[in-house]
Amino acid sequence: MSQFFSHPIPAVVILLGLLVFIHELGHYLVGRWCGIAVETFSIGFGPRILGFRRGGTDYQISWIPLGGFVKFAGAHPSEDIPAGLKGIGFLQASLPKRAATIVAGPAANFLLAVVVYAILVTSGIPHPPALIGEVIEGSAAARAGLQYGDRIVQIADRKVETWRDIEETISASPGKPLAVTVVRADNQSLKLELTPEAVNTVDMLGRAATVGRAGVALGRQSAIVSVLSSSSPSAAAGLKTGDKVTEVIFAGQSHSVKFYPDLVALLREAAKSGGAAIAANTANAVDSVELKVSTAPLPDLNEGRPDSKATAGQTAEQPMSDVRTLTLSLLAVRGASGSDREFMHLLGLSSSELTVARLVDAGEDTVPLKTGDVLVSWNGSPVRDVYALREKLIANSDSTAIFTILRGDQRLDVKVALKGIEVQKPEGPATLYTLPLLFWGQLLDPEPVIEKYSNPLMAVAFGVRQTASQTRELFTNVASLVTGDIPLKALGGPMLIAKVAGDSARRGWQTFLGSMALISINLGLINLFPIPVLDGGQLVLIGVEGVRRRPLRETAIENFQKIGFALVMALVVLATYNDLSRFWRSMLESVVGLFK
Repeated sequence: MSQFFSHPIPAVVILLGLLVFIHELGHYLVGRWCGIAVETFSIGFGPRILGFRRGGTDYQISWIPLGGFVKFAGAHPSEDIPAGLKGIGFLQASLPKRAATIVAGPAANFLLAVVVYAILVTSGIPHPPALIGEVIEGSAAARAGLQYGDRIVQIADRKVETWRDIEETISASPGKPLAVTVVRADNQSLKLELTPEAVNTVDMLGRAATVGRAGVALGRQSAIVSVLSSSSPSAAAGLKTGDKVTEVIFAGQSHSVKFYPDLVALLREAAKSGGAAIAANTANAVDSVELKVSTAPLPDLNEGRPDSKATAGQTAEQPMSDVRTLTLSLLAVRGASGSDREFMHLLGLSSSELTVARLVDAGEDTVPLKTGDVLVSWNGSPVRDVYALREKLIANSDSTAIFTILRGDQRLDVKVALKGIEVQKPEGPATLYTLPLLFWGQLLDPEPVIEKYSNPLMAVAFGVRQTASQTRELFTNVASLVTGDIPLKALGGPMLIAKVAGDSARRGWQTFLGSMALISINLGLINLFPIPVLDGGQLVLIGVEGVRRRPLRETAIENFQKIGFALVMALVVLATYNDLSRFWRSMLESVVGLFK
């Protein structure tokens, strides 16, 4: 049943049906409160299924379950009020009452968004924390001195609580020096200066922009290691590619390991303490450490797919097997002062974030890679982490690539066939080439920060702030669409809404409600635009009538409505064309899949 409701068609029926119904209910309630007669209030469109009459109003359920409509009596100069209907005609009501009735529809959509956001924050909204998971080598963050595990608490004058706070502040400050306050694992507070690199990019709506980039990542590398050489200290200790280190023991103390940077820090600490002991001519020099290791299972083939239960960037905890205790010599790294990567390479180790675990929907005839292969370079350009690889893939337009890999003690160049995936960009469909494989060291996300208010007033205040923020952002986007900063191909229609509804429903009720709130704000805001046949256009007519102090001529109203109808239909046709160019294939597959 849950799979049925997460399908795009049922999901969009529920989402749009509820939003349009709430919109029309706003018109109805305020109209009746103002004494305006209502001929029909319908849930759904099209032929009437069933209903009843009360006070002269026909309350009905119709066949097409996409919202509903309310028909006010006397809304056109040529219309008479049916006999037995309570209330006055719409055009007979005062200008303030008519305006209030018109505004009530969009207002109901904004109110719904406030309520939805209040419900979400009452149940708890998870946010990625402001913790540094990885610092990219050579990045602005590395030059500023940021480290793995730093918790950012302030950037410039902005208090930082979540990862989004970091992204927004850094992105808005290209090339601008920023004072950054961090708290390290030892609760030491430091002030650093970070100057984000200016990067030219195109956002998801097709807008060209220059944004700031720091070179930090949220994801943490798993403590699964790759052994780079059979003659290395790690191989001599018995370590194998795919082993996960869970504990490091030295100087009589045991230290647990959760992430790869923890392992690096502990090995560096052990090597440093050993070197210090020798320099002091003491007898407790650390020559080696004991490692508790287990063979890590291969990642799940469904990991990262839309229907997978694991979220992107996370790996579900799986039982470990083959628990072993190994002794790793540190003689090769005693006195080493290079980077963490160079330090671990002296031990013959690296993280497994670029180590092949298994192929996905591909065979060795097309992808000559094997489990345990370590990717070193892409078309001759070094690749040091998954973030660098991602940049290569985004910029790539070829269906093949030459990879340099480490396989055991061999360094090989192999030609790899990439997997083409159709993606939707503002300018239209495009093909993104990906690697048809899973890496062993999947990135892990830290525990989220839960934003939660048990006080109803605080929850409603959050809903108001969130609705206002989204409204401002949507208004800016619409303005950019009008000025041409956002291409018209970014405009979406019912199919895009269906895709958003289906995707959000698959991710859970909280995501679905969040999408509902956002689309409700869209519906309310767009209806307020001064376009004839929309609520904003009706408000324009009421305003003109108020200035003239007499009703507009019937022909003027009709011409105004015709222009508005033409404009709206043009937008509908454009949005539908964009939708068809984006989703015709996937929507056809979805419709067929619904009846399987």
